[in-house]
Amino acid sequence: MEKLKSLRKQRGYTQEYMSKIISTDVSNYSRKESGDVRIYDDEWEKLAKALDVPVEDIKEEKPQLRKVS
Repeated sequence: MEKLKSLRKQRGYTQEYMSKIISTDVSNYSRKESGDVRIYDDEWEKLAKALDVPVEDIKEEKPQLRKVS
């Protein structure tokens, strides 16, 4: 989630501020930003609005692990 993290820092926003935008605690937001916890579509929309960018500019999907047969 480097796009999200980078833009948040450029704007001077803290993880605490962003966590309030999506109504979660800071530790959960931190895990979302690091890619450990999924960010849902409605959360992407709120974060994009707060950062004043289109969702497409920040949204990154965590690659799915493929099973090897």
